[in-house]
Amino acid sequence: MENEMKINQEILGYFKEESAQVLKELNEIVNSLDAPHKEFPSRLLEDFSQKIDRIMGASKTIGLEIPDHLGLQRIGKLAELCKLLGYKAAEKKVSQFVPIYAAFWGDTLEVIENLLSSVEDLEKTEKIVKSFSAVLQKRLEWLLTRVEPKKAAATVTEHVNQVQDLLKSLGLE
Repeated sequence: MENEMKINQEILGYFKEESAQVLKELNEIVNSLDAPHKEFPSRLLEDFSQKIDRIMGASKTIGLEIPDHLGLQRIGKLAELCKLLGYKAAEKKVSQFVPIYAAFWGDTLEVIENLLSSVEDLEKTEKIVKSFSAVLQKRLEWLLTRVEPKKAAATVTEHVNQVQDLLKSLGLE
């Protein structure tokens, strides 16, 4: 209850409204990724990453005001992971992974939507955080083993460590 009072309602309302619009656009991208493509959909993957970055940035910024708010933390971290995977998917250009990314993102967007709709209710937000989908976790782990940059081994290790840190912070490792 105490943290609920610390959230500026005007800022929170704008965040929820803006995020809902971005989530709608993201869901359209995910649906587009499910359709067959003549060429690899790098632009869609990059667009997804750029749009989810808006939610990530806003969530993390608002989260600075209330750093122990699990919902804002989870939204920010999920968005960050989606962004990272989107850019890596665009870079890697492996067509058979695109439907898997789309499925992962579809599930993740649903979790983010649920967290957004409950962000004022800390108890409900914590329940959502604790009931994180096992399917989503398995997809995260699977994608983690498949995503690697084309750069030197040191960069690969750095990238894997970054993703593993995100997974740990989400309570998935």
